[in-house]
Amino acid sequence: MRLFRLEIKRILKSRRTLIILAIALLLSVAMAYLPISFEGINRPNEDGTVTELDGLAAIKYKQDLYKTSAGEVTPDRIKSALETYQSCVREYGPVEEEGFPLAVFIEKIVPFRHLLMGLPEAFADPLTGIGADLMDIDPNDIDGAYYEKCAEHLQDVMRNEQRENETAQQKALEKYSELDTPFYLHSGISKDAFDYIEFYILFLAILCVAIAAPTFAGEYQTGGDSILRTTKYGRKQLAITKILAAFTLCVYTNL
Repeated sequence: MRLFRLEIKRILKSRRTLIILAIALLLSVAMAYLPISFEGINRPNEDGTVTELDGLAAIKYKQDLYKTSAGEVTPDRIKSALETYQSCVREYGPVEEEGFPLAVFIEKIVPFRHLLMGLPEAFADPLTGIGADLMDIDPNDIDGAYYEKCAEHLQDVMRNEQRENETAQQKALEKYSELDTPFYLHSGISKDAFDYIEFYILFLAILCVAIAAPTFAGEYQTGGDSILRTTKYGRKQLAITKILAAFTLCVYTNL
């Protein structure tokens, strides 16, 4: 343990290590800020005007909107969301067009659109795999049979893409049968945040390599490793201690 503490102290005394740790700290602050800074949404007001929300205000507003769709993804909820979507499109036109009222989109489409994302795939053409249009799906076909349609779509996809591999087809269906249904929707989480997390982890991995490398390369460069290997604990125990010290610092850096 004493050797381990000394190795940790030696690494932390390095100016290079302190600079890298400072960069990691600044990067963590930047990665926490960037996903928030790019969030935005237009909020319709009662007087017909529109307020542009950014940052934390936009995130809070989105979370309040998505609360209605969070929870178990039951066929009844999906059917209700589809009926609302279809009634809005029949009354105001396609959602993608500029003429669609923003207030209607925010109040009736946005809160439930996550429940509708899997429908085009579930009701896709079994031969071509092309997703169905939401307006072409009969809400009555969803009632009590949504997850059965998902299983059928999976079977169609595996049959089209793994035509000569029946084992893979069967394995996919077995894995799907092991899933707990109904699914659960956690709304209000931005997918952009996960992209930043992946970049942050990659950058931290590079910084950890920069911390760990001198632990071994520095003594090899000066020739000090030849002397250390002649001491009582200079071989196996010293090597294990160096590895554990570098690993410990890297773990704390990622935390």
